[in-house]
Amino acid sequence: MLFNSNTLKIRLLSFLLIIISSFILIPNGSAQVTPFQKSVLDSLKANHFNLSVAFALNAGQDGTSSLTSGTDIGMMYDTRRSNYELLQSSYFNRLESVSTSNRFIAMFRASIFSHDTVNSRIVEKRFYPEPFILYTYDANRALNYRWQFGINGVYAFKPTNIIRIKVGAGLLLEKENWQMVKYSQVPYLDTLPINIQQYLFDTIGITREGKLFRDNIRANIYGNFICNFTKNINLNAFFDIQMPFVPPYHNLPQVSVFPVVTKLYPRITTNMQLSFNIWRKLNFVTNFNLQWDKGQIPLYVPDFVYNISEGLQIGF
Repeated sequence: MLFNSNTLKIRLLSFLLIIISSFILIPNGSAQVTPFQKSVLDSLKANHFNLSVAFALNAGQDGTSSLTSGTDIGMMYDTRRSNYELLQSSYFNRLESVSTSNRFIAMFRASIFSHDTVNSRIVEKRFYPEPFILYTYDANRALNYRWQFGINGVYAFKPTNIIRIKVGAGLLLEKENWQMVKYSQVPYLDTLPINIQQYLFDTIGITREGKLFRDNIRANIYGNFICNFTKNINLNAFFDIQMPFVPPYHNLPQVSVFPVVTKLYPRITTNMQLSFNIWRKLNFVTNFNLQWDKGQIPLYVPDFVYNISEGLQIGF
């Protein structure tokens, strides 16, 4: 059999090691947790606009420690019956004298018919649909882009005066573009033996530019917990599970030097934000993001990542 050749295994393993050594990785968080506090959500008004801007320093762990600066921006617009959010989160890593943009996440989310306006007062609904679009770019994790288009059915309630809870379940379509080969290494693809090129291009599906495209459908389940402990202390916690319908490398042969993931693993994400009001609209915020994803496309990407950030947030 072609792939039983020791020479082929050594060359293929060497090529994969070149790919692995080409990237520096940073954590991949999420923009799904809303930056708006419970007090803001409790006082929504029709045709009203809210804005939140935060700047923070992040410490993370993904096999190598990293210290980056980050920005988080949230925009929310309320109509008489619906609510629209645009969320953005990014990391900015400074290496020596060169600044490199490491990660960018943007999300648009709409809560359709989530409330109604009665006598100038908003009455919230328990059940409503929540379509969303999520975009992720993370150069240092070799992710050129990840688009998610989905919709959740949401159940929202307030068990006490200080707590808000929202749970949702639905489906999403995921479209990914992974940079399996660093741009500077792409010219070397043509120098590989023909049988290795056939395996990479024809069997795995890597393009001549070193990219790998993958589509999937995932089931999505999430919960969002918001609590005002006091007038000045607010906790926002988000937990999400995304289960794929097919494994990342389905229908591929098993090769010892390139073990493919053939099982279904969920992507588990947790985001928490604790904010303390300093002065009027100015808050001191602590963010904690955690993600476990064993089904990553590049095999060298860590399954478990997290980051903690401290910063300032201002609302308008």
